[in-house]
Amino acid sequence: MLVLFETPAGYSLFQVSDEKKLKKTDADDMYDKFFSNEDKAKSMLNLVSFQPFSDTADAVSAAAACIEGKVNKSLKSFLKKQLKKKGGESLAVADKALASSIKDKLSCSVVNDAKTTELFRGIRCYMDELMEAGDDEAGGVSGADLRCYAAWSFPFAFPLQAQVLCR
Repeated sequence: MLVLFETPAGYSLFQVSDEKKLKKTDADDMYDKFFSNEDKAKSMLNLVSFQPFSDTADAVSAAAACIEGKVNKSLKSFLKKQLKKKGGESLAVADKALASSIKDKLSCSVVNDAKTTELFRGIRCYMDELMEAGDDEAGGVSGADLRCYAAWSFPFAFPLQAQVLCR
């Protein structure tokens, strides 16, 4: 199973290392079993790919599209490329509307349930460690890079995002 995660700096795609173990575990027990510490989180999820946003406008349009449950061009091309590499993998997506749009546009298996909610909770908790753990091909990004990019780009983006959301 692949997990799509959007950061302030770009799109991340994680691979669940032991899907059989994930299926056997109840959603209520997932956090304690897989994300109780950094080492467990790193053994459960591996960064497959990271695609940074090209600029602030791209980041704002991606955020607005995700809020509206739409798939923008950069997300669509990123997912097409990565899903082609991984074959028939299912994709975990946090937002139900976005999951539905991805399923319609890309004709792939999309998962959005209680277990995916716990996966995203674990990713948010250990985002810095998981992003740094990416291999060279995935383009591991340090948490400091993510925070610097977010601090630099988003203060200017919020007024524009507010205009988009008010329409």
